[in-house]
Amino acid sequence: MKVLVSGKGGCGKSTISAMLGKYLAERGYHVLIIDADESNPGLYRMLGLPKVKTLAEHLGGKKRAKILMAAEGQGELDEELFDWTLDDIPAEILARKGNLAVLTIGKIEEAEEGCACPYGFLVRKLLEGIKLKDNEIIIVDTEAGIEHFGRGVDRYVDVVIDVAEPSAESIELSKKIKALSEGLGLKHVLVLNKALPGVEEDLPVKPDVVIPFDQNFILNSLKGREVEPIAQIEELWRIING
Repeated sequence: MKVLVSGKGGCGKSTISAMLGKYLAERGYHVLIIDADESNPGLYRMLGLPKVKTLAEHLGGKKRAKILMAAEGQGELDEELFDWTLDDIPAEILARKGNLAVLTIGKIEEAEEGCACPYGFLVRKLLEGIKLKDNEIIIVDTEAGIEHFGRGVDRYVDVVIDVAEPSAESIELSKKIKALSEGLGLKHVLVLNKALPGVEEDLPVKPDVVIPFDQNFILNSLKGREVEPIAQIEELWRIING
């Protein structure tokens, strides 16, 4: 199964990706979290893992990714480039702990280095080519917003977890994410994160899972602590897998 986590910036996508990944790994699944956010560097810390080489670096850097992207546009790309299984992924680009591994696509490191389009291309081709067994799950932690839909990334997943916070902007974006997901025939699961008491009554949408606001998430983040699965993650998995 391939699960994509989407939503507004700061809504908690990486936190939920990390918690879901840990939850599934603890239950015997082999889990790969793909860090497809070219900006946020926090996923490794949340999981207590060291930073390793990115997929883009492994392939020769962002310029090399641009060349591959251009080759696809000209119909000259080797389409077997990412015909991998989880076991085929080079060890140098995996940070691993037990059944859980993290692969980072690439990060913006310098001013004026250009757009992140080559990274979007890499995550799309990776998801398109990779083959999974029944007990293997990929979780894609995306960049803020919905550009991944425009890049065609979502075409190669099974479920979209739409993370929203209780703000008008976030809820409006979630409506768009739902429409785009359903347009691709994908299962859409809405998670309301950072929910204050009674806020559900004023929402124009009905969330599938509600995670209450807890300032301990903020304090633990500032102290560099790992995240741990909470009760709502089990509920989320039942809905995804139902």
